[in-house]
Amino acid sequence: MSRKTLGGAMLAAALLGACASDAPAPRSLVLQAQPLEVLATLPRLSASVVVDRVILPDYVKRNPLLERIAPGELNYRDSARWAEPLGEALPRVLADDLSALLGRSVTLTKLRPQANAADPAWLLWVDVRRLEADAQGQVLLEAHWSWLREGQGEKPWQHGVFQAQASSRDPERIALAHSQVLAELARAVAGGLAQAR
Repeated sequence: MSRKTLGGAMLAAALLGACASDAPAPRSLVLQAQPLEVLATLPRLSASVVVDRVILPDYVKRNPLLERIAPGELNYRDSARWAEPLGEALPRVLADDLSALLGRSVTLTKLRPQANAADPAWLLWVDVRRLEADAQGQVLLEAHWSWLREGQGEKPWQHGVFQAQASSRDPERIALAHSQVLAELARAVAGGLAQAR
């Protein structure tokens, strides 16, 4: 290889490196519990309340923010990422939203208290089918859920579809709309607990 060719290759590599270093870092987004009022229609519970199982589709578990651009096509926005896996964030924020709505502490399964045969815990199972934004900034959450008493039979499953419109396509606004649909799920789930009793 001639010196001229080698020099040109080195210059090209240096320019590519400079361009790569100028690329902005991806924005980090978080789910947040929403300010919610205690539901007055719910009776006080003495038993523990636990977010026990939350299942997410694999396509939702990836860190880049995703949007559905066609019925069978998704786009992952590498310029914006969830700061933590949604498999960790969603159950925790759901527990926080439920704590506000129920006016009591709701724990995660890994922090679950010892079993109490006299007053079995209420366990929440959630199967998230869809959680995504569309190209216009509308966020959709579709889920099935069920409340169970620890050590007792399964209760009927409920289903809901929740939507929130982001004020823009800015990733922070899209993340807020994700938090809002999760709060709507929490309201429906809390109402389902009253029926399950």
